[in-house]
Amino acid sequence: MTLEEKITFYSREDAAEFQKYLKEKDCSARISVEHTFSGTPYFEGTIAAFDALITKLLAKEEDSDLAQIKTDLENREKTLAEFFSAHKEGDVLADATPAQLLAQLESIDANGNDDIQKTATEKFVNSLMILGTLEDNELLKIEGETPEYTLIGVKDPKELRVMYAYTDLGGIAPEDLEGTGITSHIRTSSTTGYVVTTGAEIVLAQGIDDLGDFLDHLDVDDDEAGRFVDAIFFKQALVAKIHDLVSGGIATEAGLLEAFEAPAFPLGVTEDVISFDLSAEYLAGVVNDLRKQGFLKGRDGKIKSC
Repeated sequence: MTLEEKITFYSREDAAEFQKYLKEKDCSARISVEHTFSGTPYFEGTIAAFDALITKLLAKEEDSDLAQIKTDLENREKTLAEFFSAHKEGDVLADATPAQLLAQLESIDANGNDDIQKTATEKFVNSLMILGTLEDNELLKIEGETPEYTLIGVKDPKELRVMYAYTDLGGIAPEDLEGTGITSHIRTSSTTGYVVTTGAEIVLAQGIDDLGDFLDHLDVDDDEAGRFVDAIFFKQALVAKIHDLVSGGIATEAGLLEAFEAPAFPLGVTEDVISFDLSAEYLAGVVNDLRKQGFLKGRDGKIKSC
């Protein structure tokens, strides 16, 4: 149906909780599972190999993007060297897990000191880089539900393998890679989303002013939640305007479509306005949904308010 709306959650439990919320508001909702599978191509090689390649390329021609990657490589090598100098094989990294560092970062954010926040953010990013690099090089054992991170080996940072997306090194030609030991690595991944599809009646529902607040407490992407709430609001405004136009004497879809060509309409009792750019097919779908909901009636192409 044209007026139905979809929102995707990270977990089935949160999708079910939102479905329950909607049903309590007399809105139908169904849950479906959506899988996606995608891949991203990377160049993979040692820090030393990338550094030698980029140094060679920069000697031929200046390139700000490659210069930035060279700086990143140098920072990685320095950060990893500092880490290995302070740790040995068998160490449990009790104070450097992502969850602990994120908790520290959030605590520091609450204090509002910009310099402290910047330092904490840099530490958080560096720690994630270290853990990721160790895991990619099979130097890290991760166990337990918490989980626990154990260092199972040490290595010269220059010999650690790292990856850069193809897009980061777009100017590199195949011949540049010959003899470097740098290869392609395509990382694929699957994601599962739990999609709640609402019925058209959600745009006519009463008592959903707390919709945004309710979604704030569920495991859903902020942008996705914002898009969903906005979509419901926009459709509510459209339905309200259709009601006004039909009540004012417009009795056909063609008449509605012509009326919606106006530059803008007042939005409630405020000075704000809203405009509608609608196709004939979309408007027909909306009118059909509103008929099914008992909001409009009429036969032979005629439209009336109920």
